[in-house]
Amino acid sequence: MILSRLLAARLLPGEDPLGKEIQPGHNVPWATVVGIAENVKNNGLTDQSDPEIYILRKNSEWGPRAPILIVNSIQSLESTAPWLRSQVMSIDATVPVKMEGLPENVGKLAERPRFEAALLSFFASCGLLLAVIGLYGVVSFTATQRTQETGIRMALGANRIDILRLIAGEGAQLIALGGAVGLISALGTAKFLKSLLFVVGPYDLSTYIAITLLLGSVAFLAIMIPARRAMKVEPATALRAD
Repeated sequence: MILSRLLAARLLPGEDPLGKEIQPGHNVPWATVVGIAENVKNNGLTDQSDPEIYILRKNSEWGPRAPILIVNSIQSLESTAPWLRSQVMSIDATVPVKMEGLPENVGKLAERPRFEAALLSFFASCGLLLAVIGLYGVVSFTATQRTQETGIRMALGANRIDILRLIAGEGAQLIALGGAVGLISALGTAKFLKSLLFVVGPYDLSTYIAITLLLGSVAFLAIMIPARRAMKVEPATALRAD
């Protein structure tokens, strides 16, 4: 027999399973372990790996099982299927044959996680867009309300860079506060999204850094637009503003 890594670790923890004799159940013959296979997920990508045993088809003592034949071919399934059916029919014409390509079979397991990821990405994009619009609106409204203050500052000697630094600095404080709250919330809820993550872990440092930089850059861009508009206001026009 061949054992999966998960089953080998459970049956023979810390030992080399190759060559060991194992009886997996009652009234089942003993068999020699001749290999270790990688773990597999038969019930979906979000489920845990299943412990697996692979045996020779000729071992009828293991009871009736639906045979699964994996064919490795450089040809497409459409061109290979007729030949495979003819080979099975030559042995037993009453055996039903169902064929499916491995990419299609694996794709079925990924359908639900892919849909959930796409749905979360859509709502996350909508949230980012609303946040950018809201931040732009707040900063723009604040800059407009402070038009006279801007004019007074410029009349007293402040240059346009000082005005830009003032407006952008206050907006950057909002970004830092929101980023800190969002980062803490993300760390607190990451474990609940663990089942939707693949390859990357729930506390992957590089992912958090990349997302923080992305969101911070987009938010800072939303701040710079009204800030640049405020720095271009003429002092005389600003002092006459209501």
